[in-house]
Amino acid sequence: MPEFTPSLTYSVLLVVQALHLLHHRLAKRHISFVEGATAVVLCVPPTVPLPAVLLMSAHLILVAIQMAGSVWIDRLSPSWGSRGEAEKAS
Repeated sequence: MPEFTPSLTYSVLLVVQALHLLHHRLAKRHISFVEGATAVVLCVPPTVPLPAVLLMSAHLILVAIQMAGSVWIDRLSPSWGSRGEAEKAS
């Protein structure tokens, strides 16, 4: 069993984020603030002198949120067309 390290959880988050953003593109759904927050966390390299537990916790929590977001993408993210329809109606 692989040992959990900030580098491993960072890599997992990076892959999950890429797949999640691809899913947004294929499902034609808007992204939310969570994707932005994940991008900010990914800007912090796993070698930065922060507690490993803090980095790994942030990575794994965001992985779980991204996975849940992909499962319920229709419910949680507005479609690309919904914003344009709302603007046309007003």
